[in-house]
Amino acid sequence: MDVSNIQEVLNILEIDSINNIRILDGNQLYERYFIMHSPNEFSLYKVDIHPEEIGGLINLIAKSFPDNYSVDCVFFQENTWKKEQVLIEELSELFSGLSSVYLFFKPISGFSSIIEFQELIAHLRAPDGCPWDRKQTHRTLRTNLIEETYEVLEAIDENDSKHLREELGDLLLQIILHTQIASENEGFTLSEVIHDIHKKITQRHPHVFSNTSVAGISGVMKNWEKIKNEERKIQGLSENKNILASIPQELPSLSIAQKYQERAARVGFDWEEISPIYKKIHEEMEEVENAKSSEDLEGELGDLLFAVVNLIRWKGFSAESALRISNAKFRSRFEYIQKTISERGQEQSEVSLSEMDALWEKAKKIERSKRAQNEQ
Repeated sequence: MDVSNIQEVLNILEIDSINNIRILDGNQLYERYFIMHSPNEFSLYKVDIHPEEIGGLINLIAKSFPDNYSVDCVFFQENTWKKEQVLIEELSELFSGLSSVYLFFKPISGFSSIIEFQELIAHLRAPDGCPWDRKQTHRTLRTNLIEETYEVLEAIDENDSKHLREELGDLLLQIILHTQIASENEGFTLSEVIHDIHKKITQRHPHVFSNTSVAGISGVMKNWEKIKNEERKIQGLSENKNILASIPQELPSLSIAQKYQERAARVGFDWEEISPIYKKIHEEMEEVENAKSSEDLEGELGDLLFAVVNLIRWKGFSAESALRISNAKFRSRFEYIQKTISERGQEQSEVSLSEMDALWEKAKKIERSKRAQNEQ
């Protein structure tokens, strides 16, 4: 990047110091999928205008900043330096008459970076911070991490973007707390965690970041297992012959069942089409009906559940999520039954099953009506 004109540009922008400004090669933005700086920073880009790629560049900027955000543009035209403050939607018109431009981005109010958040958590853990946060360890935070994960899943099931945003923040808090505790004990830092996962994702997606070819999603998953075993060899570990061993047993049983099936499918142990799965479910139902003892019955019911999980997997859904959705529907409908009975001044024991079933059907109609209104 040519930096010979940087001081001239800073003078035009009336900036006395570059201490708080990131100066970046804007031509790299043409190859980016995310902006190169944190939106809470002052940043200056030098961009050479490539007309055939300018649309993608403007879309990248638009995804990273609010609609009413304006960029300070400095450029050399008609033998003189000029400055214009331009809304993102107006950049295309400005760029059309230029060969290069300096783009100056000011911080967005109300935006916090991951670095600022890490500083906040470090402060909480410091001697002058919060006694509760200072007391926490990896083990004491274990339950919190599980609870926050399930609250994220609940927000996803609710299809509530605002709630999901909040719960992802709570989950991020747990991650940063764990990395802060580790860094205090000379274990690892947040930067190292990010570095490791960045490296892992890059290595395990050679079909994206290299020239490897794979056939569809199944090819991706099989190649993923192959790469994992190669990584183990490099680390001096034996090849993982048991591909199910790394699945955490603390997961809910439905999730474990689906993960077992997914792992087995990666190495080719799977049905070639979906029709045999329906047949398998019917077979398992017959075995449930013909079970001779309570012990056999429990086992056959488990086999039936396992077969249904397989069907859910083949349909492209999560068994755990599907059951959570059904649980939520049952809770909502049954609460409607209880509320209606209470409003009538009755006790639940006074109401017949057929009456409750009628209220159940009414609750279903109300759900469908609300869903139809939301879809309009």
